[in-house]
Amino acid sequence: MKNIAKTITVGAALFTTMLFATDAHAANGSAGKTARSDVTLNGVGADALDYAGGVNPQSGNASKGGSSGFASDFALYGSKQGWTSIAAFDSSADNGVAISTSKLGTSLTFTFDKTDGRHGSWTVANNDLNNNVKLDLVFAMHTGGGSSAWLFDNEVLGAGAKTSGNWTLNALNPGGKLSDYSNLTIFARDISKTAFQVPTTPVPEPESYVMLLAGLGLIGFMSRRRKGEHDTFH
Repeated sequence: MKNIAKTITVGAALFTTMLFATDAHAANGSAGKTARSDVTLNGVGADALDYAGGVNPQSGNASKGGSSGFASDFALYGSKQGWTSIAAFDSSADNGVAISTSKLGTSLTFTFDKTDGRHGSWTVANNDLNNNVKLDLVFAMHTGGGSSAWLFDNEVLGAGAKTSGNWTLNALNPGGKLSDYSNLTIFARDISKTAFQVPTTPVPEPESYVMLLAGLGLIGFMSRRRKGEHDTFH
């Protein structure tokens, strides 16, 4: 009898655990078929992907906002520098929205477009005409049950150049259906600049000038000699 009671108690505990786990999963949504290739920049998919249930990067709750959903996982990419939010698009963002920022010592402009609730495009423009910029970028998109974050590691933006990309959402909402866009936060770290070298015509070395003058002198001498021979012949 005791064994039967024990079995019932254990079974009930397991059922309760599974129930709470299911409820927690449902409340937070899930990554679904989210892949690194769902967000591209310059035709290339992200270097890494992370999903955090119940996390909104634009939340005021520090434990569930900011970079809390991906910072620890993306730390595997070698940098100890923290992430800084450099652009934030809210739920009302529409086509053509552009945000310029000078955070972390460089001037960038981001645009965000929605084709619908699950697809769209984005651009990153480097407003510095004299320097290439290298940085780590995170495209963190919040949906109904959590947030997906895509990392572009050591991304290089040419001086004065604009880079475009596309995005698709495959995360699932708490009901297990494909989730729609809620908001977008773009983070950055490890920003460095490289002077943009404009190609110029090389300046000849002094020795080159000497050789050039000697060559011109020889040509002049040969021309005068031929002219003298011509006059003598006639």
